[in-house]
Amino acid sequence: MPTITIPTKTIKNADLILVPRQEYEELIRAREILTKTALIKRSPSFHAPKEHKKYYDKLDKELTESMRDYYSGNYYGPFETAEETIHFLRRKQ
Repeated sequence: MPTITIPTKTIKNADLILVPRQEYEELIRAREILTKTALIKRSPSFHAPKEHKKYYDKLDKELTESMRDYYSGNYYGPFETAEETIHFLRRKQ
């Protein structure tokens, strides 16, 4: 196992943590996902009729979930042709 020498002036006033690159990259990905998990809410200037409020609240919730899925890597595509898309959708049934 290789030995690493770190100068004391490098670590004098800071905490130093060494982790394998793969774990570091996973931490970075997790941080990016957490920063992209804000709730999606429509603009306060958008006034929906009272009878449609539940619909728009549900839409905001579904959009938030969809964006979380996207940022966590749970998506398919893009597809080159419509036939490719149809084939994929039929296969998922």
